[in-house]
Amino acid sequence: MMKMDKKMLSGFMASICLALGLGLSPFSYAEETPASIPTVSVETHTSVARETKENKAGTEEGKVNLNTATVDELMGLKGIGKAKAQAIIDYREQLGRFTTIDELEKVFGIGMKLVDQNRDFIVIN
Repeated sequence: MMKMDKKMLSGFMASICLALGLGLSPFSYAEETPASIPTVSVETHTSVARETKENKAGTEEGKVNLNTATVDELMGLKGIGKAKAQAIIDYREQLGRFTTIDELEKVFGIGMKLVDQNRDFIVIN
């Protein structure tokens, strides 16, 4: 074991005090983070759009056209967030128009189950 002299011990203690003073202490984070973060549920336009689509499921007007839809329109589909909506648009821009609804499965992150959930809300024009 190494023997510590007063100078080395003093330097070691100064380092610890400095580290604690610079915010490495867990107490310094307590002021920045609230004790509990309330969860707020906000109904957005996507859920309203989805309800509209469900009410118009039998008509062509209430459906999303995969070949012309915007990110916001695609986000109105079940299970499609911003990233998947953008992936659909990227696929369409790189490989051309969709020719079938089942082709949607080729988009990264979208599987058969998601396509089946949205089949009644999608059109290809």
